[in-house]
Amino acid sequence: MISRTITYVRQFDRNLWVLCVGWFVGALGFAAAIPFLSIYFHDKLGMSMTEIGLFFGAMALVRAVFQAVGGEMSDRMSRKDLLVYAQIFRAVAFLALGLAIDYDLGFWPIAIFMTVNSIFGAIYFPALYALVSDILPEKKRLDGYALTRSAGNLGWAVGPAIGGFMAHTSYAGLFYIAAVILVVSSLVFWLAFWPPQHVRRNEAFHFADLLALKNDKRFAAYCLLSFSLYLVVAQLIAPFSVYAVGTAGLSEIQLGYLYTINGLIVALAQVAVTRLLGRVRFTTQLAIGSLFYFVGYGAMGFSGDYAYLVAVIIVVTTGEIIMSPPSLTLTSRMAPENQMGRYMGVYSFFTTAGWSLGPLYGGWFLDQLAGQPEQAWLLIASLALFAAFGFMWFGKKLGEKLNL
Repeated sequence: MISRTITYVRQFDRNLWVLCVGWFVGALGFAAAIPFLSIYFHDKLGMSMTEIGLFFGAMALVRAVFQAVGGEMSDRMSRKDLLVYAQIFRAVAFLALGLAIDYDLGFWPIAIFMTVNSIFGAIYFPALYALVSDILPEKKRLDGYALTRSAGNLGWAVGPAIGGFMAHTSYAGLFYIAAVILVVSSLVFWLAFWPPQHVRRNEAFHFADLLALKNDKRFAAYCLLSFSLYLVVAQLIAPFSVYAVGTAGLSEIQLGYLYTINGLIVALAQVAVTRLLGRVRFTTQLAIGSLFYFVGYGAMGFSGDYAYLVAVIIVVTTGEIIMSPPSLTLTSRMAPENQMGRYMGVYSFFTTAGWSLGPLYGGWFLDQLAGQPEQAWLLIASLALFAAFGFMWFGKKLGEKLNL
């Protein structure tokens, strides 16, 4: 067992492991602070849940747009430099957020600094995704995305635990700590990360270039199917949390445990599941993952018991584990060599747009069918079933070289 683990670790370039460490530290800093910002808005600033939802929806739309911009940037400049400077600017934004909270400056300064953080976070991720493809040969990218996702989710599992402890003493302290952690992430990338240079694009940039799919109908179909699925994936944050506490009667502590279960399962099981499914077509994995989302969220409304919701979260998390690495790997396969960042950015735009609109999509059904959670959650989950059939159809349009 130990020898197999050592052999597995040694097959990857050291830069991938440095990328994992930087990804983990960055996720740790973000997750230690951001989940508690909505509590500050509600308890300290007296904002309604609708106002809070609109704010985070606006931030998600900002991220969606700038992920497409970040993809273009990562094709035209050093991706390592993008990681380093993006983390530094995010750290500065978190420091400013802490000061705004410390000095009770109110909503608008916080909104401005959160927008800055969202912009540089959006620029950061397409470069991260593209770097996995830069570092690894095509056949190892699936495992590479599984490893980096595990590292990021481990940060998401540990971060809220740190934040939960700090939130009892100082909301501002959350953001000071997050700023320090993001500086550490930047230092990891700056001092220890030496990825290969990618082929840069030198032609003039036009905003129309952001629509990479305008000349790639196959990629357009893939992005639209992914958007449909992410409208359902997005239920995990706002609609689920409101339903779990407001309707099912869970405590905030129990809700926190459910999110920790989600993060830990991904961190511990991602690599094993990805390797187990390594010979299965990417589109088939995406369809299977979509079916798990359909079953998990479709079953959500049939019981409010805590143990039942734990089981639901396990099913939903299984879908996440199955579909996430092949979705990024397939994007990298479809991208031309000198447009990796662009394709990652456009794909991220559509998935983040799904995250942005998902709470509105799910919230509408839950409002319209108040008192009928079974029907509401089945209707919400139906788009995942549509995506599952869509990915199976899409698989017939791809050659074996792209799909396996």
